[in-house]
Amino acid sequence: MPRPPTKAQAITNALAARIVEGELDPGTWLPSERELARQHGADRSTVRRALRMLAEQGLVQLRHGSGAQVRTARRVRRAAGDTMRQAGTWRGFHVSAQEDGRTPFTRTTVSEVEAGRPLARRLDVPPGTRVLERARVQGVEGEPPVQTATTWVILDVVEQIPVLRDVDTGPGGLYSRLEEAGHRITFEESVTCRLPCADEQDTLEIGADRPVLTLWRRAYDQDGRVVEVTHRVVVGDRHELVYRYAPGV
Repeated sequence: MPRPPTKAQAITNALAARIVEGELDPGTWLPSERELARQHGADRSTVRRALRMLAEQGLVQLRHGSGAQVRTARRVRRAAGDTMRQAGTWRGFHVSAQEDGRTPFTRTTVSEVEAGRPLARRLDVPPGTRVLERARVQGVEGEPPVQTATTWVILDVVEQIPVLRDVDTGPGGLYSRLEEAGHRITFEESVTCRLPCADEQDTLEIGADRPVLTLWRRAYDQDGRVVEVTHRVVVGDRHELVYRYAPGV
């Protein structure tokens, strides 16, 4: 049976939930240490530990002599369907970030790898099959990264569209190139939440206790074949994912 969180962690979790859910607006001052201790039935040293953990998560700024203030950094509000539309030369993360008034960045590396068993299962290919990997770190200028996004494409599609091996795949990116090559793409996406592994902590500049969303997206062509899989790891409190549905969908 998992151990319950420490008192300081429980206070951190409670305050973090209020911040992330928007109950405490950016710029708001948290109650004093004395008041938080009274509210949570804890001593002030425990409250101080909780506030330090909030600061380490990037949710508050500790100001000596003044207290703890909710950080003013905004989350990127991202439409879940932004992969389906192109704005200028971009799709995906860049579209939502620009519409949110931010300046996005992407750092991309491209290589050829062997698909391990879990990835091979998602791509519906035998384990050990070589696939193209496009690994990206994305965020907005002046702030830590928001997400990593790693895409794997089966090689017969890459042979059909060689530009996929380039860092810059052209206006609209991968999905525009697939459409131009005659692929009619539909998507399937699953979303879960967990704590980050060590390399994600380094890349995304977060602590071990900072939850991340993990999203797996599969792209199918008109014949129902999986042609591409993307795995995104997103810092939960730097990102808001918005879904819009139509009746009957």
